[in-house]
Amino acid sequence: MVSIEKDGAIVIANRVVIDGHSNVSDKVRVVTHIHSDHTVNLSMSIRNNYKLIGTQITLNWLPILGYPVNSNLLELDYGSRVRIGDLSLELVKSHHIPGTAQVLVECSDGSRILYSSDFKKPGVSTPLVNADVLIVDAVYGRPHYVRDFDNIIETILIDFVKQLLSEGGVHIFGYYGKVNEVMNILREGGIDAPFILPQKIYMMTRKAESFGPKIGDYVLAGTREASEIIRSRWYVYLDHTTRARFGLPNGASSIVLSGWEFEKPIKKLGPRSWHVTFSDHADFNGLAYYVSQVNPRAVYVVKARSNGAEEFASYISEKLGIKRVFVV
Repeated sequence: MVSIEKDGAIVIANRVVIDGHSNVSDKVRVVTHIHSDHTVNLSMSIRNNYKLIGTQITLNWLPILGYPVNSNLLELDYGSRVRIGDLSLELVKSHHIPGTAQVLVECSDGSRILYSSDFKKPGVSTPLVNADVLIVDAVYGRPHYVRDFDNIIETILIDFVKQLLSEGGVHIFGYYGKVNEVMNILREGGIDAPFILPQKIYMMTRKAESFGPKIGDYVLAGTREASEIIRSRWYVYLDHTTRARFGLPNGASSIVLSGWEFEKPIKKLGPRSWHVTFSDHADFNGLAYYVSQVNPRAVYVVKARSNGAEEFASYISEKLGIKRVFVV
């Protein structure tokens, strides 16, 4: 019923494939969100005319990121279901980046298969559902991958950005989707400085606004308006993590967002440059809690998207008493 390929493609009943490409009978692929480890071989699926299922934001972000999507799309709201042969497929909200979904598949015999995709804050902003079979990505699968400050990191980030803004402009670097989440967090935290956005993030933000909350004041980088704002030294510039820069002019500060720090939420990298431990993934404790609440009879840990897959599998087998645990 469930098979997982080396690149992380999840195949259910040879009818539907999730977050990878495989030759399935119904030529249906679910895209849980836009991060590259979940869009593996997506162009191949598109060339083979697979129907792509995802949330509205996810499917509308794909062409902005360069995927040549066609009209063979099915936008599915959270909680809505679609039938694929004798399977019923539902997207369940996941707190990760905008548009991310867990995938719940109900089979003709009533058994339920759940794929976690990426998530954080299980039971708070990521709903917990019961399933007979759970497929999980253990991004932080080693027991020492624990961040005791996870529940307050958003407040820490807001306060730190406010502090830096009092001294000049702030440049924040993170992955696509993560910076969109951070924009929402900063606005909700009362930061009303204008955002300056490079083209892709600007286009993603405009598209996301057409489906949900407005971000407010933001402008396209490189325009005259953006240059004038930068001269004012009161702005937040958000860009992709691969373009992180330090030693910025006019006293501007740099923040790099990453979850790969477990000792403290803020770490100084250099003059006016910091690492802020903002992750879109549950830590080890969050992963273990998620599995315990799903309460599956069998668990598949996806090795291609995990760190410490074997350690996590051993833990949930020994501590949670789940005997059918597979690392694939």
